[in-house]
Amino acid sequence: MRSVLTSFWLPRHGSPADQYEDAFFPRRGGVRLGARLRVAIADGASESMLSGLWAELLVRSWCRARRRGMDEVVELAMSAWQEALRGYLDSRRAAHRPIEWFEEPGLDRGAHATVLGVELDWSVEAGLTWTAESLGDSCLFQVRGDELVAAFPLEDAAAFGNAPKLVPTQARQLDRVVASLERAEGRCEDGDVLFLATDAVAAWFLATAAAGGTPWRELAEVVPGDAAGFATWALERRRSGALRNDDVTVLRLEVSTG
Repeated sequence: MRSVLTSFWLPRHGSPADQYEDAFFPRRGGVRLGARLRVAIADGASESMLSGLWAELLVRSWCRARRRGMDEVVELAMSAWQEALRGYLDSRRAAHRPIEWFEEPGLDRGAHATVLGVELDWSVEAGLTWTAESLGDSCLFQVRGDELVAAFPLEDAAAFGNAPKLVPTQARQLDRVVASLERAEGRCEDGDVLFLATDAVAAWFLATAAAGGTPWRELAEVVPGDAAGFATWALERRRSGALRNDDVTVLRLEVSTG
């Protein structure tokens, strides 16, 4: 299997890069060869503290977990959260910026994020297939030629709201999270393109497609590695109201068996 991975990301307009609370993995784009590949995106909930750190832990846990399902991945990430939190607190103390009293309730509540993990597999018997597992409104889109052939977990822009399902850091909520996970699978043909997008871009993608547009073409025209070009693309759509002003993340994955 041969895949070409391209990533685009941007904080909300008016925010610095260190306030970007989405996450994606792998971070490095380019060509990948192999029988299996995992990719993931997550969207940290801005109303919770350290949501970007939690989103990063979720995507890395998925991509490094090989054959483990999202239920096991979330459990692993929850187990690793306390160590990640200690690292954050240590860094604050080292920078002479210890936690303030008003931050303590947010730390006690924990962090929250949506997550979408996708695995591509190739075998002689089954061909090229994908499996996706998610919680929340980060979405996968499969495009073949000039047609959208699959959307998961949401298929309608009207389905996006202000309270998506979220993965929390608290281990006591693991059973509820596992019960809410969604899963889908499909087959790929040579040249198919998969897009993983957090909610703002995902809602724009579905609304544009429903109106007869081709959002996959627009995204294909953004030059890989051109952060300024992607920022201009996003700003134009934010100003028109087509794209909500939020952190945006897109992974584009072109796949083939060659």
